[in-house]
Amino acid sequence: MQRRVLQDEKAAGQIIASELHLFLHDAANITQMTYRCKLTQQTLACINSKDIRLAWMQDGGENNLKRLAWMFYYYGTEVHRSGRSYLTHGEWVEHKVMTALNITYVHLSELPIGQRTCLQQLYAKKFNDLRTNIMRRGSAIQHRSVIKKEQPRVLDLFHKNFKRAKTTFFLTMDVGNSTNWQKVSKSNECQRDR
Repeated sequence: MQRRVLQDEKAAGQIIASELHLFLHDAANITQMTYRCKLTQQTLACINSKDIRLAWMQDGGENNLKRLAWMFYYYGTEVHRSGRSYLTHGEWVEHKVMTALNITYVHLSELPIGQRTCLQQLYAKKFNDLRTNIMRRGSAIQHRSVIKKEQPRVLDLFHKNFKRAKTTFFLTMDVGNSTNWQKVSKSNECQRDR
């Protein structure tokens, strides 16, 4: 029985991972994200997560940060919902996994409010792992830009219990300067947040 559960988890993880890679490919295509080939020095379109990481490593400018923020924090929830039967990308993938593996949830209505299902948790873990891998800092990164969904820890910038919409994120061109954060909302306008 335990072997069967592990096999099902592995199969679900493979389906989720393949859908996430297709998701990133589509998002990179929509945003027209490009990177420079190391061998030929030609500008090429990003087609996978490795290319997206190269694009961010080569150019940590404001345009690439906005593209990444749109990919990670807006496309899967807001845009995808309007295109595929009012479901977010995570919900759509969850239904696809359930159909492919012929599974249903038992006692789903008895879950506490705010509790996620096992497939939603697996999707979130895979997505966060991909995002973290793309955005990880290393010795090859020459810029100091970063993007965060979380509230930056800057004194007097936010109220202590400030809550914002999920379509709001922050970017900075200099991680070392705590007053350089910019707030970007779903209107895609970049404002100085002071």
